[in-house]
Amino acid sequence: MAQLGVNGAQLGYDEGGQGAPPFVFVHGWAGDRSFWQPQFDGLSADFHCVSLDLRGCGESAADPPYDLTQAAEDVAAVIEDREMGAAIVVGHDLGGLVALLANSRHEERVLGVVVADPPLDSAARGAMGGLATQIRDGGSMEPASVFFDRFFDESTDSAVREHVEARMLGCDPAVAAGQLTDNGYFSQELGVLLQEADKKPFMALWGERPQGDPERLRQITMYMRQEPVTGAGHFFQLEKPAMTNALLRAFVDDVRRDPRIGTASAD
Repeated sequence: MAQLGVNGAQLGYDEGGQGAPPFVFVHGWAGDRSFWQPQFDGLSADFHCVSLDLRGCGESAADPPYDLTQAAEDVAAVIEDREMGAAIVVGHDLGGLVALLANSRHEERVLGVVVADPPLDSAARGAMGGLATQIRDGGSMEPASVFFDRFFDESTDSAVREHVEARMLGCDPAVAAGQLTDNGYFSQELGVLLQEADKKPFMALWGERPQGDPERLRQITMYMRQEPVTGAGHFFQLEKPAMTNALLRAFVDDVRRDPRIGTASAD
């Protein structure tokens, strides 16, 4: 088990590959780095890749705090520790919010941002706190079960669904509740975070039923690229790994061609 010590926490991680631009993969709520395994395996053939477990998830120690601001600090510290310079930060679900925060707080560590079906609508409404309270008060991940039918449909491979459900339901409720606690930050600052990300290469990937409003994002941003992963649900990176990998490779071309990015960092 590989662990990396940053900011007083021991984080489980995978690292492999060489080549620029580097990638850092951040999983979503109550998940672990296995949710990005096909992308780590595919892209590390050509690029320096790191995939990490957030605090209390997967093989990371349960070192509080678990909030998304701390997660963003940890991502930036990992990029520095692994001597990546600056990386493309790819975040799924709540990991997308972590990617936006990392870019805002440590812009020098982030070459570009990819958000994969992030819960932008819930974040904008400040709706995450209610679920955090249910989980914390009940001491159980059972409230998460209501999301599974929304995340998947009949076409989802049963092995993918079983893997995701086992990981999420096995998450420590204190960790899961902590990840959802933002004290209204995103409802107040989400627009600013999106506009800051739009100052460099920025892409959103969506499943069939997006957790955000792609049209609204077009109104907020000027340069952002948005791509659907057709025929897949919320965990499209596991359901359609080849398509997801192809879109991430296309984003590398965006980074390399973007005049706002130094060529030494991107190549």
